[in-house]
Amino acid sequence: MIPIISRNFPKSYIDLSRLLLRLEPSHSSKKEVEKKFHQIEAGYFGEKLVDNTLLEINFPSHYCILPDVHLKVHDHLYIQMDTLIVTKKYLLVIEVKNIVGTITFHKHSGQTIRTLDGVKTPFECPISQINRHVQSLEQMRFPLPIFKAIVYSSNRVILENVPMDEPIFFRKNLSSYIHHLNKKEDRIDTSQFHDLIRKIQSMQHIIQRKPLCDRWRVSPESLIKGLLCNVCGNILYKISNKTWKCTKCESNDRTPIMHNINDYFILVKDSITTTECKEFFHLSSTHEAYYMLKKCNLINVNNARKSVYRRNMKVL
Repeated sequence: MIPIISRNFPKSYIDLSRLLLRLEPSHSSKKEVEKKFHQIEAGYFGEKLVDNTLLEINFPSHYCILPDVHLKVHDHLYIQMDTLIVTKKYLLVIEVKNIVGTITFHKHSGQTIRTLDGVKTPFECPISQINRHVQSLEQMRFPLPIFKAIVYSSNRVILENVPMDEPIFFRKNLSSYIHHLNKKEDRIDTSQFHDLIRKIQSMQHIIQRKPLCDRWRVSPESLIKGLLCNVCGNILYKISNKTWKCTKCESNDRTPIMHNINDYFILVKDSITTTECKEFFHLSSTHEAYYMLKKCNLINVNNARKSVYRRNMKVL
């Protein structure tokens, strides 16, 4: 059993990075997209800080730390947990907040107010958020008691009006709370523990969201077209039948479609034709587009008039 599974950059972070590459600097949505991108980035690095704290804790002999857990509770309810710790004694849901400023809790209104540089900004109360996660896990009837912890990872945050009956901690105080939980009696045996880990991992479910152009109300026509450099993100130009060169860093690329094709699926729509490929990536012909698409391990869905290509989700 691997005690901790490494945390990768969130898919939403990677997807927004591709949208930013294809938005002109003057685009009206650019600043809002950048703001969201940096929020996700801050959240990720806050979670990594908490991961490092967890690595310093002396857990029982059987435990597993699962990052970024997405579970389907039922057809209309999905939950996303920053971290889920599984032991033979308990489940622990951790919600991480990487935020600076003064945070004032208003538990009964379901809000926290962040004050920074004299500006007050409301946020959803993390207590309500984590309680929903716990209630959802309880519906799944796991054979362990479920505990929760809200952890503030930044050293530049002040917490005010914190409810005394809620497990809200600074990162450095998390270990003492977990040490207390680790003193509890085992509730399942080793075989049941391994079965539970496999069950949770098999239940992981990533929601397939709308393309980013739809979600951000960006016209696909306003995107920067062409094949982009995998090194610096600038436009590539063709220098031979099999080689493309970056206009800025001058690196060569013999398979540029492989790291560009997902831009279309992430940003525009979930299928592509040879004509759409030619136009979006500024290729010389539909013939060239056809051969490029053949390299991408896509699923060819033929209809009466044309071939339509979709991503093979099994290899993502």
